[in-house]
Amino acid sequence: MVEAPLIHDVYRLGVNAFGHGLIAMSKDCIVRAYDDEFNVILETPLRESPEVPTLQQGLGIEPDRLKNYLHCTALAHDNSRYLFTGIDEAWCVSMKGHALWGIKLPLKEGWTRVAETTASFGTSAEVMQVLEVMSLTLPITPDDVKRRYRELAKRWHSDLNPGNASVEERMKALTGAAEILTGIDRAALPRYTGATFAKEMNRQEFEVGATKFTVAMAMQVSEVNAADWIYAANFAGRSHGAFLAGYSGRIVQVDGEGEPVGAYDIGAVPRKVIDTGDHLYFLTDTRLYVLHSDALHALVDTVDGGNIMVAQTGFGLIEKKRFRWFREDGIYLGSIVTQSPIRRVYYAPEGMVVETRQHKTTIAGVASWWE
Repeated sequence: MVEAPLIHDVYRLGVNAFGHGLIAMSKDCIVRAYDDEFNVILETPLRESPEVPTLQQGLGIEPDRLKNYLHCTALAHDNSRYLFTGIDEAWCVSMKGHALWGIKLPLKEGWTRVAETTASFGTSAEVMQVLEVMSLTLPITPDDVKRRYRELAKRWHSDLNPGNASVEERMKALTGAAEILTGIDRAALPRYTGATFAKEMNRQEFEVGATKFTVAMAMQVSEVNAADWIYAANFAGRSHGAFLAGYSGRIVQVDGEGEPVGAYDIGAVPRKVIDTGDHLYFLTDTRLYVLHSDALHALVDTVDGGNIMVAQTGFGLIEKKRFRWFREDGIYLGSIVTQSPIRRVYYAPEGMVVETRQHKTTIAGVASWWE
């Protein structure tokens, strides 16, 4: 066992079951990876990754809130690559900084994009006029239009300018300009955060005389709320494939090139995904799912959310004041209950060590599950 101070705070943390190091992101969104001697083998500010500014601009994410949207970091078993996620997207990058693949999960079930094409178009003079309205000059990209629209919509919105009669006319001119430049109907243009998404919540049919009526109720939200946020991600065993687990409970498996090769649906938010090659573990707030050969092999109830420690021949569940250990197939082996919250558990030559803030206990003769 090696102990050493980290050089930054830990806001996100990733560990590979077959790896010999860890990867962590700090609150200022700097990712650092360490080997098994706690030597820094990677240090990179995610704010400067090409994918992150695009994500921020596309969804209007404020710089001081970026850490809340970058949810997972993971390190490959051979320390050759890492991945990180932003909302419903994941990117895999080599340790030299080369982008290897990126993937975006589908929307949560039932949500569809609300955006219609428009018949509006502009002459050369009109195009130059709308460019002036948006303070843009040619050449421009769709991202330029989107970013500038969001900036001006926020600046000129009536909620932010009470008592200013001119902002309404400015907003009309702005949406008209964006309609011409993007080809999207102004009714579908968002006020702040990209596209709008809708989901039908309820539908009722009734008859009045010989006439049938249908009444449907729908909800509209921004892309951030319709997206299936990635809540857990990790590399797959000793391969360069990965598992990406969304808030919906859908888990997508991709190969080393980022191509989807499998999917699971457990119907609950996964907090951790660990693959040992022989067994696959999905941890939620209430259960641990143990899979073998793509089939559910065991279910273990968890308390207080809990956390999982996986070794080659078994795993342990750390709960607030209880630690339980199991064989890799989910067979229960033993447990220990403490009066104070457990801080850490590890193996030493003399046995299994369980530490709380005040006490340290060594348990000899425990059936081996840590190799």
